[in-house]
Amino acid sequence: MLNLTPFKETTSYKEALLEDLQSYSLERLVRQIKRKYRFAEKTMTKLSVRLRQLTLKDLENLFEAIFDLSTLRELNAWIDSRLPHPPKTTLAN
Repeated sequence: MLNLTPFKETTSYKEALLEDLQSYSLERLVRQIKRKYRFAEKTMTKLSVRLRQLTLKDLENLFEAIFDLSTLRELNAWIDSRLPHPPKTTLAN
């Protein structure tokens, strides 16, 4: 007898669901940031690229933190503190 995994229990389904949730959260957060800060579209485009690099948990945390952040500098610092930084390399002569 053939045993099939229910679709909702598959890795593909869970990954797609997580991706949809992250996309939805990102859209909501971008709207919230636009409404609060009224940044220029160019600034929002750059900010959106950075926000896409955050985890779903970080996006959720930013929903709460946004009330305490009052400037673009503070918002960028918050994002920077959660993004993985590339390893520092030294130039050899």
